[in-house]
Amino acid sequence: MSLIDKLLQVDARKLTELPTKKHEVKRLSDVLKTKFDLELSAIPAQRYAEIQKNGVDFSNKGGFKDIKVYDMQTLTLIDGIKEPSLKNPELLKHFGAVTPKELVGKLFLAGEIADIYAEIQELSGYETDKDEADEEIKN
Repeated sequence: MSLIDKLLQVDARKLTELPTKKHEVKRLSDVLKTKFDLELSAIPAQRYAEIQKNGVDFSNKGGFKDIKVYDMQTLTLIDGIKEPSLKNPELLKHFGAVTPKELVGKLFLAGEIADIYAEIQELSGYETDKDEADEEIKN
């Protein structure tokens, strides 16, 4: 059986469904005295490419200048965190944040942002060095 035959037999909805997972932010669980689980989701390929493009800074002559890591990470979190929605107007107002990007900075510490970003990357099909780093630490 060819790969085309196999693809034609699969339920197309299952194949195009974006993977999700829960991610606990332990510090916020401790603060709130209840489990603080984010519902994370993969980001569609086109949107992910847009986020990456917005994260690169070019010089006036069109050459590469810088990577805006924080911007890439926060935009990834805004799109990849499905619950709670970081675009919720009540949440934004409660924390005095004008934008979801500002809310990310108020809710999460730098390491938490990096961890959540890595989880969303993995859900979106990117392998992370997290497992390799964990293995190196064990050795």
